[in-house]
Amino acid sequence: MSTRSASLSTSGAWLMALAALAGLAVSIANYFNRDSGIAGEPGTLLVIASTAIMLVAALILARASRLGGFLRGFLVIGCLVDIFGTGFAAYLLESQALLWLMVAGLVGWLLHVFGPARDLKAIPTS
Repeated sequence: MSTRSASLSTSGAWLMALAALAGLAVSIANYFNRDSGIAGEPGTLLVIASTAIMLVAALILARASRLGGFLRGFLVIGCLVDIFGTGFAAYLLESQALLWLMVAGLVGWLLHVFGPARDLKAIPTS
């Protein structure tokens, strides 16, 4: 049986989770605030769903120390796609706060992937 170690920064995943949580709050506020100009729009609902998915994925990346390589890679790539998709939607919906939060999420993603590594427990592979 061989072992391999995962070495990704969890602080970046926590930053992604915080950006997603704040983005979720901003999206919900935009959906219900009639002054936002995007209240009740289907695109706003889509952004609420995408930030919720990003929050769950980032929390899994931050909390789970024993993820398999495929699942970890899927979540990392999925978070990147989510950040760019949500950022693009925020640009189209003219939600500046959400756009800046996605920039913060991108910084978190970059820290998670390229930041100072923390050796996690060795994951046995068969």
